[in-house]
Amino acid sequence: MKISVIIPIHNLEESITTCLDSVAAQDFNRSEYEILAVLDNCTDGTESVINSWRGVNGDINMRIFNVCCGSPGGARNVGLDNAVGEYILFIDGDDYLMDNSAMTILHNAVQGHNAVRVTRHGVNDIHGDFSKRLTLWLHFFSRELIGDSRFTDMLLNEDFEFVKRIRSKPEYNEVCVGTPLYFYNYDRPRMLERIHNVIAMSYEREKQGLPPLYVSDEFVRDDVDEQTKQRIAAFKKWS
Repeated sequence: MKISVIIPIHNLEESITTCLDSVAAQDFNRSEYEILAVLDNCTDGTESVINSWRGVNGDINMRIFNVCCGSPGGARNVGLDNAVGEYILFIDGDDYLMDNSAMTILHNAVQGHNAVRVTRHGVNDIHGDFSKRLTLWLHFFSRELIGDSRFTDMLLNEDFEFVKRIRSKPEYNEVCVGTPLYFYNYDRPRMLERIHNVIAMSYEREKQGLPPLYVSDEFVRDDVDEQTKQRIAAFKKWS
C-alpha cells in the first residue's frame, strides 16, 4: 500500500461526498491507496452517506471508524494508528483534491525525500490563504518520518503544532511542489465562531492555571475582534 488517506469527519453529510469523489477521481492506482474515514461524534446522516458512497465505490479500500475524540487531532490519530500506507495524505472532510493527478504528483515528488510541501492551494475566500503557514493539508509525509508522533488534543491550530514537530526532526527532507492540488473550503463565519469559542474556553482555563486549548502560530486573523486578539496575545506565554 503506497498511500493512506486520512479524513477526520464531524457532521459533514452535505460535503463529504465531494471530498470522497475527489479521491475516487484520482488517476492513482486504486489498489495502491486506502481511505481511512474517521467519524468523530457524528450525529447527522454522515455515516449513511459514507456507507452509500462505499457501496458504489467497492473497489476502493476504505475503512470507517466511529470514535468519540472531540478534536480533529484525536480523529487523525485514529487514522495514523491504523494506516498501513507508506505515505500519509491528510484531507479535511469538507475540503477536496482539486487536481485529479494530486496523489500521483505527490507520490512522484516525494521519491528521494520523506516529505512534500505544496506552496499553493485553491480557496473560496481571500481570507483563507494558508500557503505561507505550516498547514497540515499542504504537506505529504512518509509514515516512517511521522513514526510515533501524534496530534495533541488541542482544539485550534493543532495541525500547526504537529507539522512544526515533524519538520523539526533531523531526518526531515522535503521537496516543494508549486501546483495547487488541494481546495480549502473556508467557512469564515464558522471559523470565527470556532476561534472565539476556543479562546473564551481558554480564557476560563487560564484563570484556573491551565494551558489554553489552542497552539499559537503567531498568526491572528484581521477579522477577529480586538478582545480576542488581546486574549491570543496573552496566551503566547504558554506556547
